[in-house]
Amino acid sequence: MLEAAGVRLRVRPVDLDETPAAGEPPEDFARRMAVEKAEAGVAARRPDDPRWVLASDTVVTVDGAILGKPADGAEALAMLGQLRGRTHTVLTAFALASPGRAPQVAHTASAVRFADFDAPAAEAYVASGEPMDKAGAYGVQGGGGQFVDAVDGSYDGVIGLPLAETLEALVEVGALPAFASDVARRLAIVRGRIAAAAQAAGRRAEDIVLVGASKAQPVERLQAALDAGLRDLGENYVQEWRDKADALGDAPRWHFIGHLQRNKAKYVAGRVHLIHGVDSVALGEALAKRAGETPVRVLVQVNIGDEDTKSGVAAEGLGELLGGLDAVDGLRVDGLMAVPPPDGLVATRRRFDALRALRDAHARPDRPLPSLSMGMSDDFPAAIACGATHVRVGTALFGPRG
Repeated sequence: MLEAAGVRLRVRPVDLDETPAAGEPPEDFARRMAVEKAEAGVAARRPDDPRWVLASDTVVTVDGAILGKPADGAEALAMLGQLRGRTHTVLTAFALASPGRAPQVAHTASAVRFADFDAPAAEAYVASGEPMDKAGAYGVQGGGGQFVDAVDGSYDGVIGLPLAETLEALVEVGALPAFASDVARRLAIVRGRIAAAAQAAGRRAEDIVLVGASKAQPVERLQAALDAGLRDLGENYVQEWRDKADALGDAPRWHFIGHLQRNKAKYVAGRVHLIHGVDSVALGEALAKRAGETPVRVLVQVNIGDEDTKSGVAAEGLGELLGGLDAVDGLRVDGLMAVPPPDGLVATRRRFDALRALRDAHARPDRPLPSLSMGMSDDFPAAIACGATHVRVGTALFGPRG
C-alpha cells in the first residue's frame, strides 16, 4: 500500500509482547504498541536504513473490550459471534520515530458494522485459517470482508494503516516530498488502496485499470491528475466529454461510462478507448457504423440490481444480447459493467460476485470477456476482491464535484 502510494521503504519485523496492561484503555494500548514498535525499529536500525521508522498497531474493540488474535478456531468463532450483526470500533495507531527524536504518534477510529451471517459462513471462514492472524478474527480485505456491511471512518485504518493520515505525517517530517496538488495526494491514496486490495486478493495491481470518473469535475483537476500520472479518464455526457477532450488534447485515454444515446454514438466511436455501457444491439450497430478499421471496444451494461431507474440488460437477457452483438461487424465486446444500488457492502459484494459469475458463464474461447468494470469510490476494494479489472473512481480521486 505504501509503495504504491510512492513511499520507498524497507520492512523490518519486531517481536514484542502485545498484551494490554491491566485496565489500559484500547486507545492507549494501540498508541503504546505503535510507539514501542517504532522505538524497537530505531534500536534495530542499520546504518544504511532510512532515517525514519514507521510502525502501527490495530486494535478491535467491542463493548470496550479488546479482541486480540484468536488462539484457536473456537476462539475465532466466538469473536466473530460477538461482532455478528453489530457495530464495533477499530483503532489503528501509527508512530514515526528517528534517532534522537521522540516518536510522533497518532491514531484513527473507525466504526465497522457487521451484517448478520449464519454459522456455516463463519465456520467456513475460520476453516480457511485466515482469522488466526487477525485482530478480532477477521480481515476486511480477505475472506472476512464478506461480513463487513459498512465502514464509517478510515477504511485503510481497518486494513491496518490509515494511509491518508500517514502520508500527511510523512510529508510533515520531511520523509516524503510534498505532493504537487491535492489531486496528486488523492491519487497516491487511491493507488495504495488498489494495491492493498489486489495483494489481498492474490492479484497484481497493474492488472487493474483506474478510471478517473471525471463527470462534473473542472478541467484543472483532471489536468492535475494527468500531471500526477493518471492515464484513464471517464465521462458520462457526450458534450462534456467533447469539451474536456478539446481542452486536454491527447494526454488522457478516454472512457465513456453509462447510457449512450444512439444518436450520440457517432461522436464517441473511434475516439474513446472503451465504452462502458452498451445495452442493446441497436446501440452496438450505431457504434459499429463509425468503427473504421479498428473495432469499437465495448462493455455490456448489466442491470445487476434489477432497478427500474437504471439502464442495462437484465441478467436473464444477457445471453441473447451478447449473441446479437457478436453478429455486429466492427464491434468487440470486451466484458461486462454494472453499477449496483447502494445497499451496503455485503449486498454490493454479492452483486459483484454475480456479475463475475455471469461473465464466466457467458465467456467463450472466441469471446473471453476479460474485462469487468465495477466499483466506485465507496466500494472499489470490494470490487477488486470480486475480480474487477476496471474501477471507476471519482470523489475519492478528485474531491467533491463542481
